[in-house]
Amino acid sequence: MSVRTSTGHNAASGRHRLASLPSDIRRSNRRAVLRALYPNRWRSRADLAKITGLSKVSVSDVVATLIDDGLLVEGGYKPSSKPGKPALLVGIQVQGMNVIGLDLAQAGTLKGILTDLEGHVLARASIPAPDAKPMPLNPIMDLCKRLQDQSKAPILGLGIASPGTVDTAGRVLAAPNLGWADLSLAQALREGLGLEVCLANDADSAVFGERCFGGGPANMILVQIARGVGAGVLIDDRIVHGSHYVAGEIGHVVIDENGIPCACGKRGCLETTTSVPSLTARIAQAPERREEIITLAGQALGSALSMPVALTNIDDIVVAGPASIATATMLETVQNTINDRVRSRFIEAVRVRPSALGSDAAALGGVAGVLRERLGVF
Repeated sequence: MSVRTSTGHNAASGRHRLASLPSDIRRSNRRAVLRALYPNRWRSRADLAKITGLSKVSVSDVVATLIDDGLLVEGGYKPSSKPGKPALLVGIQVQGMNVIGLDLAQAGTLKGILTDLEGHVLARASIPAPDAKPMPLNPIMDLCKRLQDQSKAPILGLGIASPGTVDTAGRVLAAPNLGWADLSLAQALREGLGLEVCLANDADSAVFGERCFGGGPANMILVQIARGVGAGVLIDDRIVHGSHYVAGEIGHVVIDENGIPCACGKRGCLETTTSVPSLTARIAQAPERREEIITLAGQALGSALSMPVALTNIDDIVVAGPASIATATMLETVQNTINDRVRSRFIEAVRVRPSALGSDAAALGGVAGVLRERLGVF
């Protein structure tokens, strides 16, 4: 798998620092060994040499270093009918390090998870999102520290899923709903927390999480319905970012020129009718029209997705959002709207489904981003 995620430069990993950064060759060798074992494979050193193409001496050296770093562990022997001592197996030390994933895109809430190296959630924490714009960073750091305090292992890194436009240098170029513009978020959090930081757009993060931990296919669109609305697009196992990192920003496509004002300055954007705050407010004003409101939102979303589906020939669409919003009614309506507009003898029917990761998709995508950047396993 390949995804472009944002990391900073020349950062220390804080209180739980790994061994000194290896040379490019040593780094490549480490990653080759880790990929051969991840997520849950046990192999002998001889097997690793055959799989990676490295010499047995190099493999032994790399394995010893990874064991010292707490990333690998020895356990059990390889069955053999040959005489002599059986080969000792090594595998990923799943609990050897932890990863923090934060989702900053949810309406009214900042949420985070602490996981092991296979993405199993060990702890959760959440705090109310500040209303101030620009949103201050101290609450984000406080949330991260709460998760750090619950960790019983070194922290490999912090993965952030942020709304808005995010570049590959760790900057949030624009996040209107948070009041951020040209914010070096990765650097600020790294300096404040002493952790390696991996930053990505929340929808991109969610689609990567779905692929890595949710069994999603290599071609997929994931729509994140949260504080805003955005889409992560995965084609041939690569996240599509576009020329200026705004691929998938469907939330600010105008669907009603006479609609209500949007935070971006335009009127009638998709997220004015389909985001969590918008739908929650409309349902609160007319609870008896709940199904109708959800259906209309599904129609708007399906209409917005029809052209991308036709352009990419992607037939797996994931809708991630709160269970109260991303209901069966919405998903069915989105699917029917897309198929009514796009399906032909050239284009097969599209399937629209909920995320296999539920509300953790974006945060787990942040975790996957850290594992990819730090260990090279995805």
